[in-house]
Amino acid sequence: MDARYGKLSVRNGRYVCPNCKQTTNQKADPETEARGLILWCRSCKAEFSVNIDRGQCFVVSRCR
Repeated sequence: MDARYGKLSVRNGRYVCPNCKQTTNQKADPETEARGLILWCRSCKAEFSVNIDRGQCFVVSRCR
C-alpha cells in the first residue's frame, strides 16, 4: 500500500491529524475499510486523502 505521508495514529478511539496532532471527528473501528476517503481536521482545517484497511489508516496525499 502506498502511504506517502505514513500511517495515522489513533488516540482515544479517533484518528490523529498528521498536521497538527489533534484528534479528528472520525472514529477508528477495527473493521473499517475505505479507499480515497477524505479525512478533515476541525482544528487546522487540513484535508487528507486516506486509505483505511481493517482499521489501519494510511495518508495517501494532502488535499489542501
